[in-house]
Amino acid sequence: MWTAKDDQPSDALGRTSTNSDVVLVDGQGLAPASTPPTIANLNVTKSSRVHIGPKFVSVTQNLQNTEVVKGRLLGLELVSPKGARRLRCSVAVFVCWAFLVASGLVIYLVAVALPRPQGRLDIGLKAPWYLRRGDWQAMPPYTIDFLDLPLSYVIIGHSAANFCEQMYECIEQMLVIQQDHLRRGLNDIGPNFLVGGKGFVFEGRGANVFGAMVTSWNVKSITIMFMGNYVNEFPNQEQFDHLNILLDVLVKERVLVPDYTLYAQCQVQPDTVSPGRHVLAHMDKFKNWNSYNRNMPCPVYVWHIVKNSSRAERLSCLAALLVLFVCIGLIVYFTVLTKNTTDDITDVAPHEWNISREMWLAQPYENNGTTKLFDPLKLVVIQHTVSPRCERFILCAAELRNMQAWFISQYHYDIPYNFIIGNDGRVYEGRGWGIEGAHTLGYNRCSLGLGFIGDYREELPVHSRVTDLQIKRAKMILEEGVKLGYLAEDYVVLGAKDLHLTASPGSNLYNAIRKWDHYGHVNLWRNSTCEEMHGLPPRQQLIG
Repeated sequence: MWTAKDDQPSDALGRTSTNSDVVLVDGQGLAPASTPPTIANLNVTKSSRVHIGPKFVSVTQNLQNTEVVKGRLLGLELVSPKGARRLRCSVAVFVCWAFLVASGLVIYLVAVALPRPQGRLDIGLKAPWYLRRGDWQAMPPYTIDFLDLPLSYVIIGHSAANFCEQMYECIEQMLVIQQDHLRRGLNDIGPNFLVGGKGFVFEGRGANVFGAMVTSWNVKSITIMFMGNYVNEFPNQEQFDHLNILLDVLVKERVLVPDYTLYAQCQVQPDTVSPGRHVLAHMDKFKNWNSYNRNMPCPVYVWHIVKNSSRAERLSCLAALLVLFVCIGLIVYFTVLTKNTTDDITDVAPHEWNISREMWLAQPYENNGTTKLFDPLKLVVIQHTVSPRCERFILCAAELRNMQAWFISQYHYDIPYNFIIGNDGRVYEGRGWGIEGAHTLGYNRCSLGLGFIGDYREELPVHSRVTDLQIKRAKMILEEGVKLGYLAEDYVVLGAKDLHLTASPGSNLYNAIRKWDHYGHVNLWRNSTCEEMHGLPPRQQLIG
C-alpha cells in the first residue's frame, strides 16, 4: 500500500503526470517518459517477484537504407539475424556455383558435343575420268587436318616423276607417289588433287584437307599436281579441260571463292622449276591464272639474292638458317615423331567377300594355259603364300599387287594361285576359273590352287592362324566352282605337302583342312599324273 504526496498530481489511474511527455532518441519518439513516484510505505507479503529500485528496459530498432534492401534481394544481406545470414550466404554460394557449372556445360555443348566430326569433303563430281581415293585404293593417312573454306588460291605443280596415260599406269603411279610422300614424312600424298595423262583426275588429300606441296601456301590454297616431269614431257588438252571442270566444281561447292587466283608453283616458290616449262607455257588456258612473275628464272632468282648480299649478310643468314633448322627439328621430334598415330579407317571393299582382279587392281596378264581338258577338276591344292598378313581389304589388295609384281619380275608369269584367301576373310581372284596355275609342279593342269595369305607354320615363334571366316569363305568359293561346272561334286582337297616334300600349307592350316569333308588321305594321288587321276590316256598319246 502506498500513497503519493499531495504535491504530485496524478490521473484517474494513479499515474503521476510529468512535464515531458515523450522521450526522443536520435530525433525519433519512442515512448512517454514519467517520473518515478515517491513511495512512503511499502509492505510485501508472500511475494517472490519483487523488484526494488529503477528498472531499465532496452529498446532495439533496426535501421535500414537502400543498400541493405538491395543486398537482401540478392541474398547477400549483411545486416540480418544470425540464422538468416547463414542461410542467405549458402544460397549465394549455390547460385554462383550453379552459374559456373551451367556456363561450363554450355561451352562444352557448343564447342565439343554439338559440332559433328569433320570429314573429307565429297565434291560430288561424277565423271569417268575422276577417281576418288577409294577408286585408286589410297593408303590411309597418318594424320589429317582440315582447311578453313573458302580459299582464294590454286597452285599448279608437277610430280617430276613418271608420265602416264593409261588408267592402270596412273593408279600405279599414284600409289608410288603416296608411298614416297609417306616415307618423306608428309603423312599422306602431298597435293589435294593430281592429274594424269588423258585427263585422269585423282583425288589426293581432298578438297578440304590441308595439303603439303608448297610451304606457306598450303594453308590458303588448293594444290594440284600434274603427274610427270613437264620439263621434258608435254601436257595434252584433256588435262586442262578436266582441271577447269574440277575448278568450276570447287567454286560451286564453295571450296574456292569465285575470284580465286591461280599460280604456277615456281611463281610463288622461286627455287623450283615446277610445274615445268611445257605446262607453264599453257597456263593461260586457266581463266584465273595470274601471270605475275612468270618469266623469272626460278633458280637464278635465288642466286641473284645471294650474289647481291655482303659476306656478313650471308653469314648472318646462314647462322639464322641453322638455328631455324635446329628449332624445326626439335619441334618435329617432340610433336610428331614421339606421337603414336592410329589408323582408324573403316574396312570397306567393293564386294562383301568375292574380290575380282579388277577390284584389287591386278596388272593385266595373258595366261595361255587352261584346265579345259580336265574340267570339272577333281583336285584342290591348298597352299600358303609365306607373305605378310593383311587384315583389311586395302592392305590385302596392296599385298597382292606386290606379290604379282614380284612373280612377274622374277619368274615372268602371273600370280600363281587361282584364288587367294586374305586374312580379312575375303576371296581374291588370282588366275581365276579354268586357267592353269603355277602352284604345284605336275598338278597345275588338273587342279585348282587355293593360296592363304600368311605363314601358317606353328613351329615358328610368329605365325598366322587360320580363322573360321577364312575357312567359311574358302568353302564358299569351292561350292561356287561346283555350281559353275569347274569342280566335280566329289572333288578332293589336299595340302601341297600331301603331293610334294614341302611344309606348305603350314601345320596350323594343314590341321584345319584335314577336318574338311572333302579332304583326301595323304597318299591318294601322290606321284600320279593328271591323266591317271582322270582315267585318261597318257599325255604323250593325247598330244600324238
